[in-house]
Amino acid sequence: MTREKPVVTISATYGTGSEAIGRSVADALDLPFLDRAIPAAVAAELLAAFDDVASLESHPAHGLGQWLTLFAPLGSAWLGVPEPQGPWRTEREYLDHTESVMRRAAGRGVVIMGRGASIVLRHHPGALHVRLDGPPERRLSQAIAKGGLDPAAAVRAQRQTDSARRHYVRHFYHLDVAAQTLYHLSLDATALAPSTCVALIVRAARDRAESSPDSDSDAGGQGEQ
Repeated sequence: MTREKPVVTISATYGTGSEAIGRSVADALDLPFLDRAIPAAVAAELLAAFDDVASLESHPAHGLGQWLTLFAPLGSAWLGVPEPQGPWRTEREYLDHTESVMRRAAGRGVVIMGRGASIVLRHHPGALHVRLDGPPERRLSQAIAKGGLDPAAAVRAQRQTDSARRHYVRHFYHLDVAAQTLYHLSLDATALAPSTCVALIVRAARDRAESSPDSDSDAGGQGEQ
């Protein structure tokens, strides 16, 4: 059996320390790390943009360029995918590009944060799909403690960020980002130490890669239609 390079997708809610966990997983597996499309810093803008897009659905060519530029660009030089010039013209262009980048990255081994990657790569042989979550109040306390945030600002960031990430997956894929059928491994990152989360993900990723079948449909089920 050919051993596949590990592929890990991580979906996470605000306050789980997911970026640090994701980077540590990538380091442990000696893989590149592809960060999320929706950092907390742009969540409020993105929610407003989703409302704008909803009002323009009958004329999708209007305004989408400005909306799509809110997303962090995906095409990195190490992936060999050139950045398109100018703003995105349609959602389809955005999705085609981002999904192409993720699939190319998966062919070489990668850790991908967010971006609906568990959906895009649900049939990738041996990919491990992970969800990091925890009770909202514990995630909030964790974010305040680690980030030194003002409590009121942290409450706003949590609400906006979690909502924006739910909207992203619902808007593009018509699925619930929290659906357990999308993931192989779900961890409470407020009850487990970051090092424990990293160790569990790394072990599971290696096991999945070593026993990779020709095709995989265990995760990425129907979710919310």
